[in-house]
Amino acid sequence: MKNITYLSVLIFCLILSCSKGDDSNTDPNAAFSDINDANTTAVETTIPRVEISQNGNLLSLLLSVTNQDGIPLQNFTLGNYQIEILTSSTSEIVDINGITLTELNELSNTNPIAAATTLDYSNSMYNKDITDMETAIMNFINLKKPNDLMSILKFSSKVYIAQDFTNDKNLLLNAVENVDIPRGSTAFYDACYIGLEETDKLDDVLPVVIGFTDGLNNNSVVSLERLITKSKTLNTPIYTVGFGGAAINNMQYLADETGGRFYYAPTGEEITELYQIIDGQLRNLYILDWVINYASGTEITIKITTEYTSANGSFTDVSYKTIVIQ
Repeated sequence: MKNITYLSVLIFCLILSCSKGDDSNTDPNAAFSDINDANTTAVETTIPRVEISQNGNLLSLLLSVTNQDGIPLQNFTLGNYQIEILTSSTSEIVDINGITLTELNELSNTNPIAAATTLDYSNSMYNKDITDMETAIMNFINLKKPNDLMSILKFSSKVYIAQDFTNDKNLLLNAVENVDIPRGSTAFYDACYIGLEETDKLDDVLPVVIGFTDGLNNNSVVSLERLITKSKTLNTPIYTVGFGGAAINNMQYLADETGGRFYYAPTGEEITELYQIIDGQLRNLYILDWVINYASGTEITIKITTEYTSANGSFTDVSYKTIVIQ
């Protein structure tokens, strides 16, 4: 009888021990992983936007986390991230307990997307390239959600606003099909710069510039580095979509530096995927908020290391964003 009693106590202790172990695994900040995720073979991150509160002490960072195909990865916790802030003389790891993490799609007042789209009619674009580009952008317009805004900027040697921001699909389609501009050189960077300025006039939107082009810029007043600086200042990413003999390296660099993505020669099916990816990336952002204490004028670089484990292994990506405290 005593042996049975001792055995019962032993079993009870083992159950209690296991229960305590399970509790330790329910840490809300434990890194999210999914061993059933057989699709992810890499993690890609970008920081499309950073905002500082008016009093200068609350930083809000928007982070895009996707797999290798641009599909957003969701349900991440603070345990998936390490945030480091670098200045010219210091390096600081941000305490995870001082960070608030929110998923943008959980908010009830998500703003509409405002996409300034630039279309290339320069001489380096062959007729087939232009037809493919126009087909792609019309498919893109037909996919947009009712409240989302778009504008059409056509360019060659100069930039023409064929249609200002509107959510009216008919007006947008008409601008693509029926507004003609003269052929000439390529002012791609100028077109993207104007797109940034136009999105900056809007309030309560998720701004983005989408450049449809072969990327062979040769007639812009604005340089590539000035365009990138403008994009970073306004916290507006630039997505580039290449056609024809695209200058892939420049287009990839522009997208990478501004928090966007680069796509080459999308088919009708791929342009559908492109819209879904851009829509998903802008609506499924992670928002990370924490208090900072830096003097006005201080330049800081935010380094975010993201880790995730899928069925194919563990993957890491690092993104940087440099800002000046105002």
